[in-house]
Order: sequence, then structure tokens, then C-alpha cells
Amino acid sequence: MPALQLLRARILPHWPVFAGFGVFFLGSFLFLLAGASDRQPIAFNHARHVENGMACADCHSGVKTQARATLPTLATCLACHEAPLTQSAEEEKIRALAAAGKELAWVQLTRVPPHVYFSHRRHVQQAGLDCAICHGPVEKLSVPPRKPFRVLSMDACLECHERSRARTDCNDCHR
Repeated sequence: MPALQLLRARILPHWPVFAGFGVFFLGSFLFLLAGASDRQPIAFNHARHVENGMACADCHSGVKTQARATLPTLATCLACHEAPLTQSAEEEKIRALAAAGKELAWVQLTRVPPHVYFSHRRHVQQAGLDCAICHGPVEKLSVPPRKPFRVLSMDACLECHERSRARTDCNDCHR
């Protein structure tokens, strides 16, 4: 059977299947490629900073005083790293960004849905919760996490609130 007849008889009638496989593989490739973008701008070593006496609130301002905690700004890092403290290439990236007039482009891993009100101040300062309850043992990590420790879902929040006998009124979080 000539190649053209084989194509018409056996392959063309099944083109949707081949197209589906093509879309699947292309989508998988793009998904994996997009996953590479979750790398942080510097390989921040939380463990080293905690060993040197720093606390979460030293870099994540607002964690005790505001509804939202922040990711560290370049100015926050430069407060200690304006001059080299080590021979680390990661530390040098901070000064290179400053020299270029750029900001640290952190990738936020933990997200609260937009329709939910969450207050770090209320959970950390008033309830006395440790950051690790939601964010995991970040203080032990020598490299940045690639994904959130815990997916923040309504079930997870309700479970914690019920366990600690905190309010579970819908209007407290859904505004």
C-alpha cells in the first residue's frame, strides 16, 4: 500500500486523537516550563538568617502589626548586606540589583483567595500562632521553598479554628 493511501486510510480518520495527544504533550511541556518560573530571585537561606538571630518579622514587615505581611524589599536586605558579609554569589545578587536600580521580584507562594479577609496581626500577635503553622518549618530551610507548605482552604482554616475554639462566623473572613 503506497504511503499516501496508508495516510488516507489509516491515519487521517483518527486525526482528532493525534491532535489531542499533540495538545496534551504541548500543554505538559508548557506546564513544566512555567514551573521553572517559581524560582526566587535569590536562593535565600532562611536557616542561616535564623541562626544569626533574625525572626520572621525582621524581614516580613507587617506580620505582627498589619493584616498583610510583606515580602522583603531590596532595602530590607541592604540594611545588612550593603557591604559583603560573605563570599556568597546570592548575597552579591542583592547589591547587583541595587546597582541596577531594580527590586527583588519574589514569587509569592502562599495565597489567600481574594474573597477572603485574613489578618496576620490577628493570628500572629493576638492568637499567638507560630508562622510555621501555616508556612511550615521555613526557619530550617537552606533554600527557598518551591511550593506552599499548606494550601489555604476553607476546610483547613475551619479545622484549625475548631481545634483552637476560635470563631467560625462566616462574616469574619468572607467580606
